[in-house]
Amino acid sequence: MSRIRFIVNPKSGINRNPGRIVRWIEEICSKNRIDFEVLYTGKPGDATNMAREAVEENFDIVAVVGGDGTVNEAGRGLLGSEVAMAVIPSGSGNGFARNFKIPLDQYKSIQTLVDPKIISIDAGKINNHHFFNVAGFGLDAQISMNFEEFGMRGPLPYFLVGTRSFLNFQPTPVKLILEENTVEFSPLVVTIANAPEYGNGAIIAPNAQPDDGLLDVTIIDHMPIWKAVPNLYRLFNGTIDQIEGFHTFRVKSVIIEREASAPIHTDGNPHQDSARLKIETVPLSLRVVTGSNGMHSEPDVLP
Repeated sequence: MSRIRFIVNPKSGINRNPGRIVRWIEEICSKNRIDFEVLYTGKPGDATNMAREAVEENFDIVAVVGGDGTVNEAGRGLLGSEVAMAVIPSGSGNGFARNFKIPLDQYKSIQTLVDPKIISIDAGKINNHHFFNVAGFGLDAQISMNFEEFGMRGPLPYFLVGTRSFLNFQPTPVKLILEENTVEFSPLVVTIANAPEYGNGAIIAPNAQPDDGLLDVTIIDHMPIWKAVPNLYRLFNGTIDQIEGFHTFRVKSVIIEREASAPIHTDGNPHQDSARLKIETVPLSLRVVTGSNGMHSEPDVLP
């Protein structure tokens, strides 16, 4: 029988009703005689600390009730351990849940814990920041920073922030130092993808596989808005790699040099970071409770 710690971010997403989710947790866990406890985050870093304590206290699963930012925090606390991470998606984008076919219906996602299917995935690392979906810089990092400051959540505010950020964005040269050569771009977006999707159905790296020991570095050249808008649909149908000015490199590690310190994001969390970025994969370092068809690899099952 699983022993589960639920970590609830009461401020995540646009429908902030954690009480209803907790009632579902109590119903499903009690009915199935699952040993569980519920903790609430109150400030940044709480989810990481709660996850690390769960490892020390021999829990089987940490279930995150929150969005990709809370998932990232908890995942960092579980890296390299035998404790698996589950997700009850309640964010605005829910990229992690979408990438691993975890039901977006919260009741159904809680039900996956009755008979959990567990896989191992890679993590990515950019300087001192770990990520599990995507990291990057350029326009998407600027959007993440502006969205964080905007306050409101949801697709419409994100669209408004994104449009304003695009119009104000000024590209700067970057250098990718690969094993075999060095390449230079003045990009609109540089994304380091462990999994295909940002969130909200936006697929930036269609061929990324989160268990292959590699990261997909995808670059989109800067383009005017009149050229970008007609190609926006490709971000949502998995064909973004077919636009002119799309480049991709599959790497275990890479050094990226920028002109100056600038924002990056890791799973949508913005940070100011140095001009030089060291990027690497951390293979099969996180165990994840996935949806029934979450990945191609054979899942483990808890006894």
